[in-house]
Amino acid sequence: MLRTTKATVTETPRSEPSANLPDRWQRVKEQFIHSVHPLHQPAVTGLLARPRDGGMGLRMWLVTLVTRGSFLPDKIPVELTQVYLEAPEALPLHDCSGCGLAVPVHPHWASLEADPERVYFRKCPHCGAATGLHAHWSRSR
Repeated sequence: MLRTTKATVTETPRSEPSANLPDRWQRVKEQFIHSVHPLHQPAVTGLLARPRDGGMGLRMWLVTLVTRGSFLPDKIPVELTQVYLEAPEALPLHDCSGCGLAVPVHPHWASLEADPERVYFRKCPHCGAATGLHAHWSRSR
């Protein structure tokens, strides 16, 4: 079951049997693609379908949505998707302190936990709050 407000929050997985994982993957993937701007939907769909062509960051984001549940707006900001399409090294390793949206960074070559080589969004493109490593999680504790 999905809860909807101004934005969609994917359900938090509860000990869902692994047999249901393919169904859950398909449901969340369809919701994810539907949230992408229509101009980017073909490219995002293609990258998710053909892992050897790129799209690691998009798949990592989708895995997080499927396995942990997290915030996904009804409409993903176009500039967010654009980063994943233009920067194959972008990974969703930061999040928004306000809404919890996963945001991409170009990670440091030596460690995913080190300060990133590039931060694409210091402010969330969805709600405008500050972003950072574990920003939402640390705020909610």
